[in-house]
Amino acid sequence: MNARLEEIYREYLLLLKDVEGEFHRVSSMFSDRMQCRKGCSMCCSQLFGISFIEAAYISHGVKELAEDAQALMLDRAKAYLEEMLGISVDETQGIEEHGARVTAALKSLAGARHIPCPALVDDACIIYDHRPIIARKWGIPIWNPRKPDVLQACELNFKAGEAIAVEGLVEPQVELEYRWLMFKERVGEDLELPDVVATVASAVIFDYEGELEKAVWRRPQRESGG
Repeated sequence: MNARLEEIYREYLLLLKDVEGEFHRVSSMFSDRMQCRKGCSMCCSQLFGISFIEAAYISHGVKELAEDAQALMLDRAKAYLEEMLGISVDETQGIEEHGARVTAALKSLAGARHIPCPALVDDACIIYDHRPIIARKWGIPIWNPRKPDVLQACELNFKAGEAIAVEGLVEPQVELEYRWLMFKERVGEDLELPDVVATVASAVIFDYEGELEKAVWRRPQRESGG
């Protein structure tokens, strides 16, 4: 693996470690409520988008699976996207065009459709170590920069509209969100990555890691004027 790609993953993993640490810290504050455990997969049928970097790391994880598991995920990913997008998946499509379709589908289907994640097998994630950020923090009360006045949480743990004591909750999440946004922006600008939206299924079908690696290799050529 290219040294720059390893560096990107290393920094990403440090961020993931801190996200998980915050999840466990807040979970302990609400230990009498938390239902999150292996076998609980309610949140794994929500529709959500992920970033280029998250998709690349998932693509990396899929490549590490046994061939039969990869084939299973590929079949499930195609079915997932066909249901979500309403059309057959074109595997020759570029990730930017695919991302535009994903973005449009997420806007129209948000909260109205639930499709099991292709990584979900027997109520457990088969790419658990490579799962995206939202899958590492959902369940606790979450601060969302797009809706800063409302905390979102799993309905199995907290009732809709319920008042939640926020002392010590928001500030660490704001800091983590800022770090994540700055990291994505810095890597994206440095490598001139397209600002695309993907899904876990997208990262199974399309090789986002390969695209990220191409961007890494192109960078020295741009610096030298090649």
